[in-house]
Order: sequence, then C-alpha cells, then structure tokens
Amino acid sequence: MNMTLSKRGDYVVRSALCLARSYGSGGYRKIREVVAEVDVPQTFASQILADLVHAKLATSKAGKDGGYRLVRAPALISLLDVIEAGEGPLRAERCALGDGPCRWEAVCPLHETWGAATAALRDTLAGTSLATLAARDEAIEAGTYPVPTNSHRGGALIVDI
Repeated sequence: MNMTLSKRGDYVVRSALCLARSYGSGGYRKIREVVAEVDVPQTFASQILADLVHAKLATSKAGKDGGYRLVRAPALISLLDVIEAGEGPLRAERCALGDGPCRWEAVCPLHETWGAATAALRDTLAGTSLATLAARDEAIEAGTYPVPTNSHRGGALIVDI
C-alpha cells in the first residue's frame, strides 16, 4: 500500500511549512522565497499557495511588501488542514475493495476496518500542528533531530566525527 501524498499535497505541506517557519516575523513571503526555500516548482507555486488561501489557512497581499503568510499561528493549524487544502477531504469516496464484491448496499466486509484506519489517520494528522512540523524541520536542518528507526531513507546513516 502506498501511503504518500500526491505532488500537489507534498508541495502544499512544504509551502505551509515555509510560511510556518517565518510566521513569527509577521511579514509576508514572496513566491520566489517559497520556491527557493522548499523547492516547489516556480510554475506551480502560485497554485499551491492559492490552495492555502482558498482553505483560509493563508492570506495574500499584493505589492512591494506583499506575498503570503499564515492567517493564524502554526500551533493552531493542523497537518490535516494543510493536507486537505491540497488533496481534498481525506475520506473514502468509494468502496475500499474497489469494484470488488460489496455484498451489502452501502458496506463491504472491509468497511468497518477501513473506516477505523481512516479515522485513526485523520486523528493523527489533526493532532499534529504545523508548529510541531516546523520545530522538527528546524531540528532536522540543525542536525539535532534523531533519525527514526523506521526512516524511509535507505542505507546507513554516516556521521562525521
């Protein structure tokens, strides 16, 4: 099973993280700054930032001092809010078995289990704030965040002594 975000979801999370890390300054971030900081493609950046504005997570301002910024503190924005800004609602739109044998009109044998798993994912994402992610990101950048044992990175960690 593939548990990854689409490119759009990935870029929305990265962009929100960029805005979260600069929230304390009170200023706006230019598109070019977001592009440079989090490697969002220039051609896609305005659409991604517009997703955050449309979801009422960010605001935009035109002009020399303009750009994009979060509308509230990163501690008050959940990862679920951000992901849904790019991916849409995280809920099953069709039977988890696809076109398989749904023997009941509105439910299949997997329905309850799949629903519980989806609810657990939503709860975890809703319980993780953008501030938590920003703090982790800063620690990773500083080299002070421990690499989890279940890291998706392949190969051994090499540390210079």
